[in-house]
Parts: sequence; structure tokens; C-alpha cells
Amino acid sequence: MSFLKKLLIANISISLIVIAFIIFTIFKFNNFLKTKPSQTHKPIYLEIHKNQPVKSIIKELKSNGLLIRSDWFYYYLRLTGRARNIKAGVHLFYTDYTPKQILKELTNPELYTKKITIPEGLTLRKIASILNKNDFDGSKLLELSDNESFIKKCIDFPAKTLEGFFYPDTYYIAIKEKTETIALLACRRFRDVLKDISHKNKVEKSDYDKLIIASIIQKEATTTKDMQLVAGVIYNRLKKHMPLQMDSTTNLSNPFNTYKHVGLPVAPICNPGRDALFAAYNPKPTNYLYFISKKNGEMVFSKTLKEHNKNIRKYLR
Repeated sequence: MSFLKKLLIANISISLIVIAFIIFTIFKFNNFLKTKPSQTHKPIYLEIHKNQPVKSIIKELKSNGLLIRSDWFYYYLRLTGRARNIKAGVHLFYTDYTPKQILKELTNPELYTKKITIPEGLTLRKIASILNKNDFDGSKLLELSDNESFIKKCIDFPAKTLEGFFYPDTYYIAIKEKTETIALLACRRFRDVLKDISHKNKVEKSDYDKLIIASIIQKEATTTKDMQLVAGVIYNRLKKHMPLQMDSTTNLSNPFNTYKHVGLPVAPICNPGRDALFAAYNPKPTNYLYFISKKNGEMVFSKTLKEHNKNIRKYLR
């Protein structure tokens, strides 16, 4: 066999191998585009930031279990030229989405959800302001806050206000969602957290009192580690029938002002988070009756009024 024939056969063999490899790769790649990473239909919300690098987006998709192979998805974006069409905002994915469906959602010009974070310790009025800033009807929340039938629907407890039941958390809310639905979502989250802490399925009067205490703890304690001690002080003062005299209530009206009103305020003074709720149910046993917060945020506790006044002179004057 001549050299030219051998060379021709070798070239044909190499070409066939290359073609077979290309066909195999195309088959595998096409199969990847149709493969679901999971058979469960679980929602995953991801916020894509403006000018966020493509590799960073892919890394988040992979870490949330939405991609089997991040490298192939990267090539998919580059080959289709649609990386530049990714839209910033909150996207809703499902764990059984294929890469094709993920790309479709990433480039969807109509975002259907917004990410809203409600910090701990806000009043409903301030939460309503956050809703307004995100194009939801905050005034409707204030209207619902005094609606006893809606409150009962939310929490199944005869409270006079929704204050305290709107659980502070990060929520992903559909654009143009009704305020009623948002409030129900926040109250459902509150019930779940409270059930985990109290081990009860229903809110009772004693639980409502603890919610009021938790709202005070949220405002008074400067750190999470002090919350249970603050709770201990509150319970100690209540047992001794002492006015609570909590500074967080001084600017409130009489039924809420613990300098003018003996006992607990008539309702929560804010919407507390999990740590404050936990402290209300699990106060730290203590003989302390007083506390102050130093200018650096550190809390100082005392057992007697004399010691308390001394701390005030030492740290606050």
C-alpha cells in the first residue's frame, strides 16, 4: 500500500472519529438541555443583580440545585448569544426545570415577583411604608390591621389589631399581589414560627401576652444574647406588680405607655422576630429588676433601684 493511500485512510479514520465525537457531544449536549436536575417541583427564588457576571449567576443556579453541569450551561449561554439578555430582578425557578426553561426564565422581560425584606421590630405603619415603596397597597394593610374578622382569619385569635402578627422576614411576592394575600402570608409565617417555639397549634391569651412581651424585648434588648435577660426582668417586674417603665413605650399613648399604664401594653408595640419570641417563652431566671443600655450598646443589669441609679450616673450622664 502506497504512502498516499495510507495517509488517505488515516485521514478518513481521524475524520470519522472526529465526526463521531462531534455527533456524540451534540447528542449529550442536547440531552443535557432537556434533562431535569430533580423530579421534585420545588420553587426557588433567585435575585439577579444588575451587571452580575454570568459565571456568578451560573454558580448560584448550580448551588441551588438547578443545574447538573455549570460548564455546559455557560457554553449554552455563549453559543445562543443570550447572556446579554438576562434580566435583573427576582426570578422564580423550579427544581425540575430543564436548562432551556432556566434560560427562558432568566431572559423573561416580565418579572413576576419582588423581593421584600421586613426588618425585625417595625410597626405596621412602617411596614406599610415599605409596601408602598415596592408598589403594593400599604394603606390597605393599615385598614386591615383594625379589621377584627380579617385578624381572626389571619391568626384565629380575637385581637384588636394585626400588630405583632406580621412576621419580619424576606418575602418573594408576586407583582400586583393583593395586600390581603401578603398579610395572610406574613401571619402564616408567624404561626409557623410560634408553633415551633410554643409547641401549640393555637394562639391563646397567654401566647398573646408573650407576644406583647416579645415586642418590648425586641425594642429594648440591644443584642440577641441579652434578650432572655430582658425577658427575665420584665417577668420579675410583672410578678412584683411594678410598672414596667420601658423606654420603648414612652412616646406611646396611655394604654401602651408602661410609665403611665401598670402591666402590659394592651397590644404589641411592634412586630418581633424569632429571637425575641423565643426569649418571651424562655426568660432567663434572674433577680434583676432594672437595666440600662450604655452608649456603646452594652447592657447593664441591676437588682436594686440604688444600684440602677448608680449605673445611670456612671454610664449615661
